[in-house]
Amino acid sequence: MKTILNYILSLLIGLSFFQSCASEESIAIEADFEITIQNNDYSVPVKVDIKNKTIGADTFNWTFDGATEPTSTQKNPKTVVYTEPGTYTIKLEASNKDGIKEEKTVEFKVDAAMKVDFEWIQEGSDTAPVKIQLKNLSKGVTKYLWEFENGTPSTSSIENPIVVFNQAGQHKIKLTIQNGREEYSVEKTIEVKNAMNVDFDWTVDFIDQDYETPVTLNLSNKTTQAISYEWYVNNSATPFSTVQHPTIVLTTIGLNTIKLVAKNDKESKVLEKQVEIKANKNLLTFEHIKLGINTAHSSLGSFFSSQLGQVINKEKVNGIDGALIDFAYFGLSSAFDYNEFLSPDQVQTKSFNAIKNAIHTKIINSQELVGTQLSVSQFDAIDNGSDFNRLTITESSRGKTAFDDKVSNRVVLFETADGRKGAVKIEGFINNGKESYIMTTIKVQKPKNK
Repeated sequence: MKTILNYILSLLIGLSFFQSCASEESIAIEADFEITIQNNDYSVPVKVDIKNKTIGADTFNWTFDGATEPTSTQKNPKTVVYTEPGTYTIKLEASNKDGIKEEKTVEFKVDAAMKVDFEWIQEGSDTAPVKIQLKNLSKGVTKYLWEFENGTPSTSSIENPIVVFNQAGQHKIKLTIQNGREEYSVEKTIEVKNAMNVDFDWTVDFIDQDYETPVTLNLSNKTTQAISYEWYVNNSATPFSTVQHPTIVLTTIGLNTIKLVAKNDKESKVLEKQVEIKANKNLLTFEHIKLGINTAHSSLGSFFSSQLGQVINKEKVNGIDGALIDFAYFGLSSAFDYNEFLSPDQVQTKSFNAIKNAIHTKIINSQELVGTQLSVSQFDAIDNGSDFNRLTITESSRGKTAFDDKVSNRVVLFETADGRKGAVKIEGFINNGKESYIMTTIKVQKPKNK
């Protein structure tokens, strides 16, 4: 009996020991996980991948504070997305069948979305120097770095700096933004034009190439980057013109000073030039003038205009005012046995076409037949238009008689419809076949207004 009691007692003790051992062998939990920010981009939207490293758990409860999907019970939840900046926590509660629980929390910061951009406001025109006010349009920034190629200053760290570009050309403006973890840059170019340069010149018509008063100057303004102009002459206090390319008539003998004041929104510059005006001798002189015979009118030309200062051929005659033609030369052939000067309104009596708007010019071809008034030596001595005043040019059939080449240095007299007297000295008869011509020197009084 005692033996049986001992056996039962031993059995109870063993069962108690076994239950005690079973309770002590419950599985422990180690809650653990790590997060990875996709592309290491902490600016919204931020995407977070989670790797669960928990040991001994059967169930998982995730809490994603502030995420688009705030909870999950998956062992490895899908990517968690945050669309607003802030500081957030990801919390895991892990448990097993024995009712054992373990927690882990990870905190991290989501930055505002980053955007890099800027513009500027320009002060005045785009000519150097150019001053601009930068306007930052970036977002999510905690630090700025501006770089200005050839600018003053060359760099800046403030949000909206002011910079000046003194050199012409294209200059780069670069903005780099940071938020402590990320960095972005953008680059733009500003073009600066050259600073204002003041310059001018002038041209004169043929009739004024001797610069004898009065002289008409056609002023050519070569200034760049200006917006207004003031023209002055001979230190006058009042501008004679404010247009870009004016015309001026100078009547003062001696040095005349022309001043141009050019302005833009940045500066004002002045340039002065001088032109010498001579006393008016009322004389136009043309040397080495070739007048072609009848067959050379299409090439060399047979008509002459002192106001244009040129010989006019068949092709050009219809493109000018016929009233500007002083006379025509008709040479029958290269033998020069028949030559005469004609009034422009009578050229059609020979082999020429009539001249539109032609004037009448008095001609004396053969002075020897009506009494010589101007010898070769007297012609050569003429240096003033008043020297012609003593001549009386009266048309007659004898005076208009054609001539040959037997008389060297023949002088032919003429008087235009507007009363200007002149003379042609024939210095040579040049035989060149159909292109034959006479070589002449012509002197004539100027038009009344010149």
